[in-house]
Amino acid sequence: MIRNFAILLAFILLPSISYTEDSLLPDEMITSSIDSMNSQLGDQENKRRLEDDKDELYSIIDSTLSPYFQKQYAGRLVLDKHWTKTDTDQRARFTEGLYQSLVKSYALTLLNFDVSNIKVLPIVEITDQTKKLTVKSEVLYKGEVIPMNFSFGLFRDGWRFFDVRIEGVSYIKNYRNQFDAEITAVGIDAVIERLESEN
Repeated sequence: MIRNFAILLAFILLPSISYTEDSLLPDEMITSSIDSMNSQLGDQENKRRLEDDKDELYSIIDSTLSPYFQKQYAGRLVLDKHWTKTDTDQRARFTEGLYQSLVKSYALTLLNFDVSNIKVLPIVEITDQTKKLTVKSEVLYKGEVIPMNFSFGLFRDGWRFFDVRIEGVSYIKNYRNQFDAEITAVGIDAVIERLESEN
């Protein structure tokens, strides 16, 4: 439960930054996103309203997530060996289905957490040669401090997030194992259809 909840935070907190702020470093993106998410979710009364307005809640999450989450790269890492066995359409549908599933699966959980309980640690070093880096943070949840490390890569469109490790456990690896078993059992098309039907 704790890991699932922290994975939610990892996806939600990153990207409520406008495109004009792409020059921000990854740790600055996270810090700024915390303030933005607090503002959008509002007080307890507004959070209760959002519980009944799922479309608006999903829209808030999508608008804060999509600008800085590298969906295609994350989808490729999750599919792993199955990536080369799929065509362009299958890859796009799986990637989008995975993304929408993440948004909807954890949306309501976000309403019950104060994102200000996250402490973002500064990046130790970054140079012009840095292509990947880890942003470390600590989440205070029910009296427990949970380490949460974000994996960023420098893509053509700038720094983008693609993985998170909660207490050393990678979300990519978890989903890779889950989908590998399902794809092996029923095939990629059936998995894609399931994801799309749930979204």
